[in-house]
Amino acid sequence: MAVNHINVVVDNDELIVTWRGGSASLSVFVSDDPDDPGTDVRAPHGAGRTVIARSKDRQYIHLFEPGQGFTVAAQRCLDTDGPDNFRDLGGYPTLHGSSTRWGRVFRSDRLDGLSADDQAMIESLGISTVFDLRSNAEAAAAPDQLPGTVTRVHLPMSSDVAQHRSLLARIIDGTLPKFDNDDMAAGYLNMLEGFGDYFTEVIDTVAAGQRILFHCTAGKDRTGVMAMVLLGLAGVPEPYLLDDYEISQRYRRPGSDSRFQEQIRAAGFDPEDFATMWLSPRVVMRQTLDGLRQRWRDHAGYLDSIGVSDETVNAARSSLCTPGLG
Repeated sequence: MAVNHINVVVDNDELIVTWRGGSASLSVFVSDDPDDPGTDVRAPHGAGRTVIARSKDRQYIHLFEPGQGFTVAAQRCLDTDGPDNFRDLGGYPTLHGSSTRWGRVFRSDRLDGLSADDQAMIESLGISTVFDLRSNAEAAAAPDQLPGTVTRVHLPMSSDVAQHRSLLARIIDGTLPKFDNDDMAAGYLNMLEGFGDYFTEVIDTVAAGQRILFHCTAGKDRTGVMAMVLLGLAGVPEPYLLDDYEISQRYRRPGSDSRFQEQIRAAGFDPEDFATMWLSPRVVMRQTLDGLRQRWRDHAGYLDSIGVSDETVNAARSSLCTPGLG
């Protein structure tokens, strides 16, 4: 039986790795390279389970099943001092019989608080380009603290292409009386319609084989839409697109938006009327995908509408995905 449903969970100083399938001949390799299993090989600690001591370096677990080859997994959300939602987009299955590669594309929240260790980690991951999706004002107020080896590309996105004022300003002046799931999904569709050139630039960079990171402030909205486009291009099925969006809520530190909520309350409004702003409800991305299909038929139709050629799609998919089974 093929190895599947691999899960890597952090437990203090250990990684608990579980999976389904495989035989008694399965071996576990641990390395610091998503593409090279290395020579650190060990037997599982039990059926579908092993425990690995955590290292300060990024660890990739390569499960080897004779006759089937390697299946790779890793910790989804990386340990960082600054960001709390720094994630790897690897390990998602695709409709083509492959999976997204670990260690190629990363997403995060704000990067102005990166420590020296965080910067060293970014260098060790081989990330060459960071795309900052925040507004001009956000970026100026909290500049990225990146290692010198990384190129920063600023692609300022917003949920309202024609709107240059902050959400807080719009709440205070009464032009934004509420904000619910429908509003959030509409904003995401506005991004798809209004920033096609930004999505194209990121896709071109992936197609060129670079390892990239993209981020906004919270790491869930603008970043979530960019992740959805890239995973959709890779052929990742919808349930996993919804998972990747929804789990931002799990990884964000409690109280991350408390200051924003207090500003809303101080202005005389009820923060609960705007709660979707600091959440990532699964239904919002489902509505966004429904809207994408209504307007562009599917992911391929959207990519064609923003001028991404079949050649670029194939190159980006090759960079994003392991070889398929077909």
